[in-house]
Amino acid sequence: MLGDVSLTMSEAFGVALTGLCVVFLALISLLIAIVIITKVVGAIQGKEDPSKANASQAKKSSPKAAPVDNSMDPALLAAIVGAISMQERSRVESFRIVSINEKK
Repeated sequence: MLGDVSLTMSEAFGVALTGLCVVFLALISLLIAIVIITKVVGAIQGKEDPSKANASQAKKSSPKAAPVDNSMDPALLAAIVGAISMQERSRVESFRIVSINEKK
């Protein structure tokens, strides 16, 4: 493939290092492009940054905390919260469970 070209060890490391630099610079530029596009689309849709929205919701909901009912098994409660989080595809901090009623 290279024909009669032979590389010394230092030239081979230089070529490998150049290849790695090109790949990582491309990945970094993709990351920057994704962040910029996300902010532009968010601004067009009129939504605020999700991290700022979560912080403002946490401030609003923190003053009034409901009393905790400890009569339920903690493992069952954790499973219910995890299932709701997976179903809604959101973080646990973004919703609050008010009550859990068992149907018989």
